[in-house]
Amino acid sequence: MINWSNIKEFNNSRNTDLVNSINEQKLEQKKIVVLFEEKMKIFATERSIESSLDVLNISIQLANIRGNLIRSFEQYTRNLEEEIVKLNRTIEKKR
Repeated sequence: MINWSNIKEFNNSRNTDLVNSINEQKLEQKKIVVLFEEKMKIFATERSIESSLDVLNISIQLANIRGNLIRSFEQYTRNLEEEIVKLNRTIEKKR
């Protein structure tokens, strides 16, 4: 996996918060995945309504975190695209 905090930041003010958000969401996702695996083991042995609801709740949390990550990566991609366009314009002007 990419460590987003090590990427050289472009347009510093706009991306620092975004990179921090991505890193936080990745850490939260890792924690939720571990919890999900634990709850799935419990559900696999108990097959109770409570354990089923626990797994459902955690899977909803995981889906929300992943949705947030996708939106963050999409924004980061848009920012990168904008920078590429700017660089291409600069190159064209120099030619």
